[in-house]
Amino acid sequence: MSTISIGTTIKRLRREKDITQEQLAEYLGITSRAVSQWECGRTAPDISQLPVLANLFEVSADVLLGIDITQKELRISELIKMAEKEQFSGYYAEGAVILREALREFPNSHKIMAALMSCSFREADEEENKDRQTQLRQEVISLGERILSDSTDDEVRYSAIQHLCYTYSRTGEKEKAAALAKKMPERFLSAQTLLATIYTGTERFRLLQNELLLTVSSNLYSEMCFNNRRLENGCTPYTNQEYLEILKKYLAILDIVFEDRNYGFCTQLVGRTQLSMAWCYMQEKQYTTAVSCLQEAQKLSIWWDTAYDPAKTYTCLLFRGMEFGGVRYNDPENECQYQLNEMNQPVFDPVRDTAEFTAVVEALKPYAGMREHEK
Repeated sequence: MSTISIGTTIKRLRREKDITQEQLAEYLGITSRAVSQWECGRTAPDISQLPVLANLFEVSADVLLGIDITQKELRISELIKMAEKEQFSGYYAEGAVILREALREFPNSHKIMAALMSCSFREADEEENKDRQTQLRQEVISLGERILSDSTDDEVRYSAIQHLCYTYSRTGEKEKAAALAKKMPERFLSAQTLLATIYTGTERFRLLQNELLLTVSSNLYSEMCFNNRRLENGCTPYTNQEYLEILKKYLAILDIVFEDRNYGFCTQLVGRTQLSMAWCYMQEKQYTTAVSCLQEAQKLSIWWDTAYDPAKTYTCLLFRGMEFGGVRYNDPENECQYQLNEMNQPVFDPVRDTAEFTAVVEALKPYAGMREHEK
């Protein structure tokens, strides 16, 4: 910021307050000539005088320095959106590069810090180099601790706590993670739950629809289909056959909710559940049924990559009229490529050379690839 613009701002604010140069000088304990020098652009106030001037004129330091707050916030939002285009396509490293540059431009922006935490956390989870992974996780921790120390924005703080919990749990600092987790609102205090008690009519109806969809999709999928990880004794809670039954139950629930099988946003989850079932059936040596699951997954993968439209609406009873909505991806490969990668696992070797398995592979190939991202 030039001295001329600072001096011009001081002159304007002084006149708006109907204060003379002599009066301003007296308030600050300096000479009127010094004030005149500022306003002519020959010199600038000492940095220690800026808080006093800001309080005297009842403005922020940004206004005093001639910084346009609105334009600054628009620029920050623009940079975050640029990074999100990369992040939501699974290109976390590319998104992080944009945000690190943004942080150099706006070093005190907690919003940029929170967005960078999200990118770096995801990038660390995918990083195979241990030194680089450690560096990324330390970046997440450093940014998060700074946000919690300085920011008063609850939304930014909650995002920081979320990614600190994830990162601390991966670095073995479970007590730190647990202490932070306890600072988050309980599920019954979520924004959707509280808003549903505030709004009425259509707004309330749509809020509860959205809350139910989130429960049926992401929450139920995570809690049913991902809850078979090994325990302390090295065994999984459920046998392969039991886990297969759980996967069937999840699909049965979805078929009750989406009675017309217009799964919308949940289509990807149905496809991935079919892939998990195929894996389980291979373990049981039920090869024909396993391939049938792969065929079902193939149809859903192709539809997801070619026909999913966020603006389309559900037609089932519970979610009728709701839009499918946008999607955030965890990896840069599209769904067809994801299925091909899964089918390349050794568990499918017994059926790899069959005509049915080959047909699934050939059907997926024309659509498989990487998601587009900003060049």
